[in-house]
Amino acid sequence: MMPSLVRFSMGLATAFASLSTAHTVFTTLFINGVDQGDGTCIRMAKKGSVCTHPIAGGLDSPDMACGRDGQQAVAFTCPAPAGSKLSFEFRMWADASQPGSIDPSHLGSTAIYLKQVSNISSDSAAGPGWFKIYAEGYDTAAKKWATEKLIDNGGLLSIELPPTLPAGYYLARSEIVTIQNVTNDHVDPQFYVGCAQLFVQGPPTTPTVPPDRLVSIPGHVHASDPGLTFNIWRDDPSKTAYTVVGPAPFSPTAAPTPTSTNTNGQQQQQQQQAIKQTDGVIPADCQLKNANWCGAEVPAYADEAGCWASSADCFAQLDACYTSAPPTGSRGCRLWEDWCTGIQQGCRAGRWRGPPPFHGEGAAAEV
Repeated sequence: MMPSLVRFSMGLATAFASLSTAHTVFTTLFINGVDQGDGTCIRMAKKGSVCTHPIAGGLDSPDMACGRDGQQAVAFTCPAPAGSKLSFEFRMWADASQPGSIDPSHLGSTAIYLKQVSNISSDSAAGPGWFKIYAEGYDTAAKKWATEKLIDNGGLLSIELPPTLPAGYYLARSEIVTIQNVTNDHVDPQFYVGCAQLFVQGPPTTPTVPPDRLVSIPGHVHASDPGLTFNIWRDDPSKTAYTVVGPAPFSPTAAPTPTSTNTNGQQQQQQQQAIKQTDGVIPADCQLKNANWCGAEVPAYADEAGCWASSADCFAQLDACYTSAPPTGSRGCRLWEDWCTGIQQGCRAGRWRGPPPFHGEGAAAEV
């Protein structure tokens, strides 16, 4: 890492040299240390050519909520208990074809927001209801920006969900704001935004969030905010405090458990039955997962017609896998294709009893 005093005196030409290619994207969610799979439960840009780029269209763009294509839900929603540890992985290349999380020249803050929704598939990501649960700007003790600490952590940003977070469906929004492009005569902060679909497990209650902590996105930041106009080439953040944009972090509490009075006049707490996830559940018969696609076991067969029917079923699922594959890649699709090819070859060779067991890497697990 470059010492702070040296960084302030760097030539801008050196600082801007790699900005056009070295960006970042939220690719992978970990819940209590368990990898949910690349792209699984994550809304991201569908085109790999722009998925690592900052938000275009200005601070009023609906893409500020969940990024490019972030208004569209993905098939799976990951279950996470209240209080669980969430880790967000960021990469410079979505498919990890090259190492790196974000270029060291990209300096700025990190934040995590939540929004509870009634319908994870259709409710708008853009709009009111967002609240921030985590933020970090410049660590004066470590003399590092949050983005530098992200690099030190191998691209992982870890936070804990509030332990009293009420049950329900949520969008978990990651926000990286880099300000290396802000100079005396040029203000161009970069926003890197992505969202994970979560189902928080627990009793059905409503988050209690003060009105001043709830924000609408877009609309939660303004071009004149000090956190967007801070000039890292002029100001030393260890002396001039940096303020992360947006509302202050807040940990919501669940509404009190309701009480009732029994026939003896005694107060009793009413039992609230925990709600269960019904939307975005990963199918139980999932043989292989690639991001938000699952391959289901093909029908068993005992004759030539059945063999070819199952082969066709397998390849139809394969088409859906490749079509749905996000920029994080299609490794699972390639494994599924190997299995489909094996079934097809068996049909041609007269092996009409099957299907053969699926032994692909990550079978019935995360890919």
